[in-house]
Amino acid sequence: MATQQLQLVCDSSTLANFKQWAQAISAWFAACGWTQSGDTGQVNWSSIGTPPGSAAYVYEIWKPGDGLASYYLKVEYGNFSGTNCPTLRITVSTSTNSAGVATGYILGPITVNGATYTAPGASTQYECDFSGDAGRMGIMMWRNGVNTCQQFFAVERSLSSSGTPTSTYVSLWVCGDAASNLRCSCQGSLVFGVGVPPYTQAANSAGGWMVRVQSLSGATTAFNGQVPFDTCAPVVGYYDYPCTVCGAAAGVDVVEGVPFSVTLYGATRTYMPSKLGYFCDVNPYNLGSPSALCMRYD
Repeated sequence: MATQQLQLVCDSSTLANFKQWAQAISAWFAACGWTQSGDTGQVNWSSIGTPPGSAAYVYEIWKPGDGLASYYLKVEYGNFSGTNCPTLRITVSTSTNSAGVATGYILGPITVNGATYTAPGASTQYECDFSGDAGRMGIMMWRNGVNTCQQFFAVERSLSSSGTPTSTYVSLWVCGDAASNLRCSCQGSLVFGVGVPPYTQAANSAGGWMVRVQSLSGATTAFNGQVPFDTCAPVVGYYDYPCTVCGAAAGVDVVEGVPFSVTLYGATRTYMPSKLGYFCDVNPYNLGSPSALCMRYD
């Protein structure tokens, strides 16, 4: 288990800037014990000559290193539109065609940022938080950025009743801008040997994560010295044991960017909260007050 906090630009106007934020994500996968697949066509950070163009992406395909059921995580780095709209796109699959195309059962591709926004600038850096190990991943980009540039994705395997990872399925969560006041918060799972259950769609006002958040029109939900906090439940034909990689709380009850700890599955877990950008709207309801995305940070 490991965490990392970096200050990175949210900008792709130059190759150096694009590589700064995109290559940081790539390096984190490697540091956590994930390995790249042998697919051809993956980006070479040493020889790439220019940033991706409008609505274009370069990609890497990663495999978890935890020894459980194998799957492929395609991470695409590029622009939603124009030549400077930094965006991530994620696909989970059970196989590939060895040339970068997802095959077998496929969850995605899901664009983390589903809208055009103005890149905050070529020199200002914003906080990016990373957490993971060989079987899970959580990445929160540009937490304190502007122009709703914030983006998040996380993956985690199915868990047993004691919180131990299993090989039944893998789940994906994303959150970002979706324009027109719609939410780009999506959650889905891929069940090995079975298929992909229905999942909440990105850029859909009916989307959101399967997480409990109480709304009291901006008032605190604290009671008896405690604050309600919930992690997301994967939906695989039923609501399974909750994940550990992400969840939510009422925004008023957490301090922006200040980690807090809870006991989950008998262990102490730390979470990084943010209610900036569209991180305030990961819940599946139209709340009277914002929620806070909470990423596992240990």
